[in-house]
Amino acid sequence: MKIDSIEAKKGSKAFGFFETGVTHSRFSANIPLHIVEGSSDGPVLVVQAGLSGLEIEPALVLPQVVKEIDPSVLSGTLILVPLMNTSGFEFEQVNSIWDDKNLNELGRGSSDGTISEQMIDKYYSEVISKADALLDIHTGSQWSYHRYAGVYNTGEVDKSRKMAVDAGLPQVLLSQPADTSMAYEAAKDGITVVSAWIGGGPGLRDYREEDMNRISNAVMNSMKSLGMLSGDLEFESSKTDVIDAHTVLKPSGERGFVFMDTDKRGSTVAAGDIIGHVRHPFEGTTIEEIKAPKAGVVLFAGASWPVLPEGTTLAILGDLVEEIAR
Repeated sequence: MKIDSIEAKKGSKAFGFFETGVTHSRFSANIPLHIVEGSSDGPVLVVQAGLSGLEIEPALVLPQVVKEIDPSVLSGTLILVPLMNTSGFEFEQVNSIWDDKNLNELGRGSSDGTISEQMIDKYYSEVISKADALLDIHTGSQWSYHRYAGVYNTGEVDKSRKMAVDAGLPQVLLSQPADTSMAYEAAKDGITVVSAWIGGGPGLRDYREEDMNRISNAVMNSMKSLGMLSGDLEFESSKTDVIDAHTVLKPSGERGFVFMDTDKRGSTVAAGDIIGHVRHPFEGTTIEEIKAPKAGVVLFAGASWPVLPEGTTLAILGDLVEEIAR
């Protein structure tokens, strides 16, 4: 496998910086990229993370995952990007510093667009297009906490669902809402796609080691699911709940401190149940109750920080369609 100047021969590993363009000031826009080329032929799995400059947890563990993989026993190719948005990371912001674009909202990019759009265009054409499967890892940055695997309702849904279940997380979300991400474009192209949402919010403080293990395990399990590695899948719980999404709750516009009932995560709620509230920041009064509009299972996902930007997911509800016991 060769991407730009990064090349890994059979049974070897390689690391380098994939140059995807230059800024107006002629600085290179690079993406750090690992290739692990197995000793025998097999699928190509792309693992990517850090499209937001604040989604840092995967970068803490993914390079260690590469170190642990023995290419002599691997079938196929692993292409791994631990942190795509290097400029956002360096300046501690969600968007790219070069043009203030969200890398997760640029689809396939554009060869004649801004620097971020050019970067995504080249990355999609030279990396994503080679993939048989994509594991797209996200966190909730500082505002939300997550622990589930999502599947879009397009393309190879059954294959994506299988890999999502095999990823080892406690919940799988079907009918993940369509968006303008590379992952959604890849799903439309017939690539097996799983969006693994792991960590964020209080995770770096309260669940750091557990979340690092979840990220590592999701990568290893995905390779096993695709037949790239032998061995048993590893699951953190005795069952996996497969949930079909029906409601995504976001802030209504009331200004204040938002508090969600974290005890509701993973539980079934009835229509009208209170799952959170908004508190006046100066008077301390409750100015809004956040209620479930219909019955459903609450996903392990949603707001965990009280001061939230617009568009933050407060909660996701869905119908339980399958409970897979171990």
